[in-house]
Amino acid sequence: MSGRGYRPFDWDADSAERLETVVERVRHLRRAHIAVVVGFDLDGCLFDTRPSQVHIVREIAAMHGWETLCRLQAEHFVDWSLRRTMLNAGVDPAWIDTNEASIRDQWNARFFHSDYQVHDHAMPGAPAFVREIRAAGAQIVYLTGRDHSMRAGTELALRRFGFPYDAPDAMLVTKPSPELDDTAFKEAALEQIAEMGRVAAYFDNEPANVNVFREHHPDAMVVFLDTDHSPRPIVPDPGIPWIRSFLRS
Repeated sequence: MSGRGYRPFDWDADSAERLETVVERVRHLRRAHIAVVVGFDLDGCLFDTRPSQVHIVREIAAMHGWETLCRLQAEHFVDWSLRRTMLNAGVDPAWIDTNEASIRDQWNARFFHSDYQVHDHAMPGAPAFVREIRAAGAQIVYLTGRDHSMRAGTELALRRFGFPYDAPDAMLVTKPSPELDDTAFKEAALEQIAEMGRVAAYFDNEPANVNVFREHHPDAMVVFLDTDHSPRPIVPDPGIPWIRSFLRS
């Protein structure tokens, strides 16, 4: 697949086939009476965080009277660079040079706060796909880099969009501290999750995460969701399948 960035309404036959493969894998294992676990990341995977980011930036703009920021739309967010986002929206580069650091600090204070998770949107097709995985007999684990302080907003968003959330058959795993490295936390957590059953599949939009999971769980179908990711210069292992979205038709 080519052309990076969010395209959650894109459909392609390869992605649909890979999603169907995961469903069939779960069914096959359950027919053999094997306990099955399927894991999902949240930000940039099951949830499109761009609506939250638009809300945050506009809130900051309103506080300071920065009308130039009010033109930001979801499509301007193609990665985690606020500078690039503002440039995509046509904001003057000199203005960005002056105000970027302040905007970043204010953005950080909001984005990693539970109150703002309610503005996230589910990726198109994601709730229905996760429900089908659950109906096929898998336990669902939402394995996120969000920390414990963000659980309330996250749980509200999961229920709001109809994701299965009925512990222990569908559970949320969050970091005990925001300072923990996401990949290291998820690697350790996945080892504990594997004690629940066979990890049949895992979905994530971070190349570092999918690479680690594939290394430690080569029998699982590890899937890279091509939306956005951190600026680290890491690419998914060539053997890892990609999908653009959760749309299957």
